[in-house]
Amino acid sequence: MRQRGVGLTAAGFVIAMVLTAVLVRVDPASELPGLSQAAPREIPVAVVGPDPDAATMRDALNGPSEHAVAARVSPSEKAAEASLRDRAVSAVVVMGDGADHELWVASGGGTAEAKKVEKVVSRTLAVSGQTVRVVDRIPVAERDPHGVGPFRLGTAWAILGVAFAALLGLVFGARSASASLVVVRFAGLAAGAVVAGLGGAFLSEVVVRRVDAPFLGLAGLGALVVLGVGSMTLALIAWFGRLGLALAIVGLVVGIPGAIGAWPLTPIPVVWPTLLAWLPPGAATWAVRGLAYFDGVDVERVLLMMMLWTMIGLTATSVAATAVEPRRALRDLHPSLRAHPVGATIGAFVLTGILVVTPALPAFTATDLDPPVTVTCQTTRTPTNVKELNERIETVSDVDGFVGGDVGASTFLADGRGLFVFGDTIRRTDYSSRTMVRNSMLIFDKTCAGLVQRRDRDAVIPDRADGVGYWPMSVAAVDLGRDLVGVMAQRVEQTGDDLFGFRNLGPAVAIFQVEPGRAPVLQRVVDLGEDDPDTSRPVWGAAATVVGDSVYLYGTSRTSDGGFGWAVSVAKTRLVDVTDQSKWRYWDGERWQRDAKQAAQLIGQDGGVSQTFSVFREGKRWYALSKRADFVGTDLVVWTAPGPTGPFTPAPPVAKIPSTASALRYMPLAHPQLFPEKGTMVVSVSRNTKDGDVQADPSLYRPEFLRITLP
Repeated sequence: MRQRGVGLTAAGFVIAMVLTAVLVRVDPASELPGLSQAAPREIPVAVVGPDPDAATMRDALNGPSEHAVAARVSPSEKAAEASLRDRAVSAVVVMGDGADHELWVASGGGTAEAKKVEKVVSRTLAVSGQTVRVVDRIPVAERDPHGVGPFRLGTAWAILGVAFAALLGLVFGARSASASLVVVRFAGLAAGAVVAGLGGAFLSEVVVRRVDAPFLGLAGLGALVVLGVGSMTLALIAWFGRLGLALAIVGLVVGIPGAIGAWPLTPIPVVWPTLLAWLPPGAATWAVRGLAYFDGVDVERVLLMMMLWTMIGLTATSVAATAVEPRRALRDLHPSLRAHPVGATIGAFVLTGILVVTPALPAFTATDLDPPVTVTCQTTRTPTNVKELNERIETVSDVDGFVGGDVGASTFLADGRGLFVFGDTIRRTDYSSRTMVRNSMLIFDKTCAGLVQRRDRDAVIPDRADGVGYWPMSVAAVDLGRDLVGVMAQRVEQTGDDLFGFRNLGPAVAIFQVEPGRAPVLQRVVDLGEDDPDTSRPVWGAAATVVGDSVYLYGTSRTSDGGFGWAVSVAKTRLVDVTDQSKWRYWDGERWQRDAKQAAQLIGQDGGVSQTFSVFREGKRWYALSKRADFVGTDLVVWTAPGPTGPFTPAPPVAKIPSTASALRYMPLAHPQLFPEKGTMVVSVSRNTKDGDVQADPSLYRPEFLRITLP
């Protein structure tokens, strides 16, 4: 009878090996729908590049409400590459000098994950007109373009472990009569494990050639996986009978999606996909990939895991053998379990933690995403007209981190919220180490207003590494499902400590993406042109108007002998090309052409506009609004035109906004979407003081609003 049992077991082993050979050999690319999808977790990505470009890219990747990746900044390319090879990250974004960047991936760690990262990074960069070139730093084997070899081999070994243990249990009974017979049973399992390890390595290395790993190391791994899984299956059968075998099979079935990244696990909280990925198929796949592509990195976790499984399985099976007579079929629970169900349940949970959770712990995703940004919403009574708005501005003290600022261009988002961008912004003295930043952003709705804050509490458009900052000039939002907000700014270099101790180096554009109800996340900042303080060169974006898929960018310029105002020219481009000046066209008085130097003046410098002003359209008429002659002027003037290229004709002044010896009133801006009334426009006027303390009296450094009648 025993000889018959040995024969049946041997035959079963042969059949299992043949099935495993088929499993390793067949290309499953068209058979497993989950194989082309990334793992159900936040994929770790490193970003490397100059500051603040790398931090901006990190924030853009971490900004969406649904995080496909978890990005962090790496100090250098060398450190980032080391993280990639150590399996600490799955990809590296290398920021280039312009709009072209590199993405390093490791398809050897999983082709589906590499493709997912490529898709996310490409989509994020495309928002702001950037591209990425993908470089596979750790590619899969040439004969395994889908990267399925490790998955197939690891899963096959896990299946063999369960199959061998099931055969032993079915032929010889669920439990052995003595501990010595348990040793015999485990000796048979070990022999089968060695054959399975050698056979799997031979198939993968020599016959199929899908895995390029050290032969003996691969064979040893396979033997240990089969032995560990088989040992635990024997223990489950010894204590739970048929239910134990079912539990082992369930562990296999549930573990396969964890190994290949099938989507059904995605809705589960992050700990569970990670845990399930460390059931036998996932753990074995991880180890095979480590041997094949990562010089054995992290393989020791799987080896220790399987050694632990083997020891616990042997011990548990031996204890079961001494407690009850053996049975031929897989029928009943062990008597000890029926006698002590509560203790058995607690022990099962503890055993699960030891067997699976402990080796899986280093793989759990830590979701402490840097920054991106937040909005601290302060409940407030929403003004309904200009008078209430001015009263609110005079008395406001509850917007965290915002004491006062100038310029204050505005737009409205698709979700109904309003957005203001300010230039130099004063904070409370107790707010942070920096009591003034070059720019800030406020968001408000019907119930609250709040400051858009980066985690470092710096400017919402960060200063360049050399200290050059950005003053917003105009802002516009475009609804593409998620708002894209473009902020045209001027680059500012500090030259002194007095009120006018700065110089303008040229324009820039900042692109933000805003999901409904969430904070704007900066995607990119692009300096337009070389740094040049020459004021005769137009600062494009001093005013901007979006019409359809095009944007008109008005530039202001002046010469030392041309008067106190600023002259106006206009450029035109598609929204998607706003960061690429090579695609801009400039109005030369008769047509749109490529040469910026040929741009005509729509409004002359003498009696011209402020350096930052507004252009907007109402019906078929176009309007330019500004303080004539900039700081020295007194008149708020509206110019009218039949189209965006003029001719712009000044109307009589619509209001007086003079400055005094100590109080400055400057740069009025139009707000078409704020308290709209036909034939009128709400206008903000920036304020500052030459000799007062704006920190002590913030109302001296906040805009005032008025309503004018359009000519």
